[in-house]
Amino acid sequence: MTVRGKISLLYLATYGTVVISLGLTVFFFLRNLEFRRIDNLLLSFHNDIVNTYKFADQENRLLSLAGNEDFGFAIYIEDEPIASFRAEPELFKKAEGIGTKGDHRYRATVELIEGTEERFVTFYNLGKSEEYLKFVLAAVVFSSLSILLAVSLIGTIFTRKLIRPFEEAGNQMELISRTGLKDARISLRKSGDEVSKLESEINKALSRIEQLINDAKQFSSRIAHELRTPLAVMKSHLQLSLTGSSSKESMREALRETLEEVEKLIRLSEEYLLLSRTEITVPIEQREIDLSRLVLETTEKIMILHPDKEIEIQILPDIVISASGYMIEHVVMNLLDNACKYSTDDSIKIKLTREEEFSLLSVSNKGKAVDFMSLDESVKGVQAQGYGLGLRVVLSILRAHNLRLDYEHEEGINRFMIEFPSEAYSK
Repeated sequence: MTVRGKISLLYLATYGTVVISLGLTVFFFLRNLEFRRIDNLLLSFHNDIVNTYKFADQENRLLSLAGNEDFGFAIYIEDEPIASFRAEPELFKKAEGIGTKGDHRYRATVELIEGTEERFVTFYNLGKSEEYLKFVLAAVVFSSLSILLAVSLIGTIFTRKLIRPFEEAGNQMELISRTGLKDARISLRKSGDEVSKLESEINKALSRIEQLINDAKQFSSRIAHELRTPLAVMKSHLQLSLTGSSSKESMREALRETLEEVEKLIRLSEEYLLLSRTEITVPIEQREIDLSRLVLETTEKIMILHPDKEIEIQILPDIVISASGYMIEHVVMNLLDNACKYSTDDSIKIKLTREEEFSLLSVSNKGKAVDFMSLDESVKGVQAQGYGLGLRVVLSILRAHNLRLDYEHEEGINRFMIEFPSEAYSK
């Protein structure tokens, strides 16, 4: 069953119950009023009969009444009828109190007249009242059905108007799935804030999917491009090593250069794996780490890789943050490695300090300005001549941690800075 059908059934079930309950309430209310009217008339007539009989002469006690043909009476002494008017005496022989028998509403009392108990039964013919109540019931049923039909039609129109944007969204998404995602967006009739939000969120999702597809294509192309050069170099060295004219020394040099290319490949694969993990929406597992110790240990590794560089270290101890340790280590490693590679005077400076509201990690070196572009707080884009994939990995890791990489170039000094908020560390 469609959503439209379910909503229509809900309308009918809800309003149908209300309308039927209201109709029955009206009918029984009018029925109660009618019987109350009859009982009042019957009481008046009954009192008139009793009083007339009590105070009439002995000879005139057997009455012949004219008047409303809906009324009648019977008088009994020890269940034997002594007088009646428009009545079948046997019908009311056992009648007591107030009640209904057949098509008659009756009232019965026992009166003491000249020492003798006599039972008076008066009745009202319900024929006209029953016709009236049947008419009322038919009117109530007809009105209820008319209201239900109107509610059903209005509900169907209203439901169609509500459901139409979702049907349009489904149809447009189906068309997009057949024709392609490039620049594809949906446009819905605005029937409320929820529909506007739905349209906006679907279009955001389409933009994000399109961007992810483009990124995947660029990612694949970049991987192929990055891997082609070291693989070509390795192939060339190995081919030279296999020639019969290669000396032992040249073979050793070829193997050394091949090993360097293998290390590049390993690092590239690690960076691409790390980048793929940080650029998906899976939350990063974070725990408390000693940032001061991590930065110091990472700096020591860089000093081994770049023994010819002079690295100045200013690290405040006991700064603890909540983060993924190996990812933050990769950030520090990349920033220091790039600083060492592109420093123009072989000097690098790394500082870790604590301010009032944050801890600040900065890596600086003397060199040319980097073409660095931060589009927003989450760093969506970067153009960095010479820094390549490493800087993109850094940005992606920081974005996954809700952190930001800031950059400045003053007086020939490049400075990359990361602020860790105060809530991210403890003393």
